[in-house]
Amino acid sequence: MEGLIMLVEDSDDERAMLRFAFQKAGVRNPVRELHNGAEAIEYFNGEGEYADRERYPLPCLIITDLKMPGVDGFELLEWLNSQPDFAKVPRLVFSNSLIASDQKRAHELGACAFFVKPGQFDQLIKTVAEINEDWISEHCPLT
Repeated sequence: MEGLIMLVEDSDDERAMLRFAFQKAGVRNPVRELHNGAEAIEYFNGEGEYADRERYPLPCLIITDLKMPGVDGFELLEWLNSQPDFAKVPRLVFSNSLIASDQKRAHELGACAFFVKPGQFDQLIKTVAEINEDWISEHCPLT
C-alpha cells in the first residue's frame, strides 16, 4: 500500500470527520486508522494481525492525537524516538489541546508539526489540505 498515512485517534467521531475531511481536501493516500498508541506500537512491531506487511505496510507519515486512553500520543512519540528503524517517519500531532506546554513537549518528543483541531468543519478541511500540501505530498507521494 503505497503512501500509507497512519492516523492514531481514539474518538470514533473525530476519525469519521477526519476521514471526510481527507476526502474533501483531495487526499488520495490510503489512511490506516488506529485507536490509540498501544495499537500503533503493535502495528509498528508487526504484532498479531499486523505481522502481514503486505496488508499492513509501514506508514510514510503519522498523525496522532495526544489525549488517548492507555498509551497516549506523548508516549507513542517517546516510543518512536527509541526506535531507530522509524526515525525518518514524520510525526504530526493533531490535538484539541491549546496548552503551550503540550505543544512544546510534543516537539521535544519529535513531532514535526502541531495542529490544533479546528471547531468548524470548513476549517478542518483547510487544515487537512495544508497537511496534504506541506507533509503528505512531500513524504508520501503517490506514483
